[in-house]
Amino acid sequence: GAARRIRARRVDGRGPRRAARRGRRGRAMASSGKADASGVDYEALYQPTCINVEGNKWGNIGYALIGFSTVIMVFQAVGVGPPWVWKRADDVTTVLFTIELLTRIFEKGYLFFTEAEKHWNFFDSLVVAISVISMCIAYKAAADAAASHGGHGAANSAAMSKMKVLRTLRLLRLLRLFRVFKGIEKVNQFVDVALNSVGAAFLGMIVVLAAAAVLATTVVTVWTAGSAWLRVHHLPKPPEID
Repeated sequence: GAARRIRARRVDGRGPRRAARRGRRGRAMASSGKADASGVDYEALYQPTCINVEGNKWGNIGYALIGFSTVIMVFQAVGVGPPWVWKRADDVTTVLFTIELLTRIFEKGYLFFTEAEKHWNFFDSLVVAISVISMCIAYKAAADAAASHGGHGAANSAAMSKMKVLRTLRLLRLLRLFRVFKGIEKVNQFVDVALNSVGAAFLGMIVVLAAAAVLATTVVTVWTAGSAWLRVHHLPKPPEID
C-alpha cells in the first residue's frame, strides 16, 4: 500500500513539473528571439494575427499561383482548347492574386510599406494592378466588340487599339516570374534598382505636373483678373504724335 501511494504521488507530480518546464522553455525562446514550434518569432516586428503570411505554406501558395498563371498564359498564347476556358481561369487567378495581396497588406499593416522587402511588396502590387487593369480592359473590349458588331469602322478601330493595350499588359504580367527567384541576390539588386528608377521617374513626373498646374493656375488667374479689371476700367490712350 505504501509503494502504491509513492508511485501515485510521483505520477501526480509529473504533470506540474512538465508544464513548468514547457513554460520556462517558451520564456527562454521568447527572450532569446528564437521561434517556438509554431514558427513564431516573438521579437520580430511582424506578429501574425489571422494568417502567417511569412510562413512557408503561404509562400508555397504564392508560387503555386504564379505557376498556374504562367501555364494559363502559355496555353492562351499557343491556342490550346477553347479560349473562354483560359480566359475564365485567368480571371480567377487575377482575383486570387488580389486576395493574396490584400491579405498581406491587412496582416502587415504599415510594415508592408516599410520593411526590408518593401520593394518586392511594391513590385507585387504593381503586377497585381496590371492584372486587374488588363482584366477590366478585356471586359470593356469584349463589350465594345459585341456592341459594334457590324457597326462603324471607328468603333472597330477603338476595339482593336484596346486589344493591343491588352496584349502589352498581359506581357507585363510575366514580370511576376521574378518573384520565384527572389532569393537570388542579383535578382534582388535588379528589382531594387528598377523600382528605385521607377520611383524617381514617378516623383519627377509628379513634380513636373505640379509645376505645370501652378503655371496654368497663375496664367488663368492673371487672365481672369485682367479681364475683370478691363470690364470696369479703360486703358489710357497713347499720346498722339504730330
